[in-house]
Amino acid sequence: MFDAILEDVSILRDSIATISEIIDEAEFLLSPEGVRMIAADRAVVAVVDFNLSAAVFKQYNCDKSSRIGINMEKFLQVLKRALPNDALQIKLEKEYLEIILIGDSVRKFTLPLIDISREETPPVDKLEFPVTFKIKSEILNNAVEDAELIGDSIVFSIQKDNITFFAKSDINSTETKLDPKAIIFNDIKENARARYATDYLKKMLKARKLSEDVSISLANDYPLKMVFEIPGKLSLGFILAPRVED
Repeated sequence: MFDAILEDVSILRDSIATISEIIDEAEFLLSPEGVRMIAADRAVVAVVDFNLSAAVFKQYNCDKSSRIGINMEKFLQVLKRALPNDALQIKLEKEYLEIILIGDSVRKFTLPLIDISREETPPVDKLEFPVTFKIKSEILNNAVEDAELIGDSIVFSIQKDNITFFAKSDINSTETKLDPKAIIFNDIKENARARYATDYLKKMLKARKLSEDVSISLANDYPLKMVFEIPGKLSLGFILAPRVED
């Protein structure tokens, strides 16, 4: 049995809105500890790792773990129908998910469960990152939007005393160099430089609605890890493959 009530619908809606930019169909693990989803996009360029703690819910009943497949666009469409003061109830039935919006009225939706092919997710838990730092997510978003004016990728250049994001073409360039005071936390064991696609980063950075801070981890020409957290409630992480330098 799975039956849960969430009073703050926005925390789930904003998460699914971001995830659905990258993943169109996903398998969720419903467990007594909470809701988990880890999946790669169809191009296997990005991996999404989503955790929603049972503690977020006003009521959370899950007597055994189960896996369900959901169409992310359809799920998001229903979540967007929630009014500001609505609570959200989710019930798992045999062949569908029942979603109930409870406010001045009670509105029910059913989403059919779908079969998701259990393709092997890249072993992202085995990645090791010698560089980790935390900054305001809006800083990175601005740097990515600046880079998008120049091309389709952005370079992260990390040194112990210098964190820079830049992009350049034959005739144009842009650079964002962080003020040391803007770095909330850093653990930089070695220098690193890697290039990443701006279109993926822009989609991932929509998660800044959930958290104003983002933790960033990388290495030289290595996958990028970004994590947005609401401590004790939610973690939305992304792994993005690097672009090969020209």
